[in-house]
Amino acid sequence: MLMFRNWLRSNAADRDLYARTKRALAQKEWKHVQDYADAKTVIIEEILARVRVEGK
Repeated sequence: MLMFRNWLRSNAADRDLYARTKRALAQKEWKHVQDYADAKTVIIEEILARVRVEGK
């Protein structure tokens, strides 16, 4: 997760994408907090794929 954090600190586009995603998900009602966390998985995996390719 440090890789993810560091990437967001240095990549404005992905930082904004992640922030927008979190805000949109926060507007929904979740039965369990874990459901909110699970919903972020798709965008986190997308960003991590870029970290692995571009962050080398």
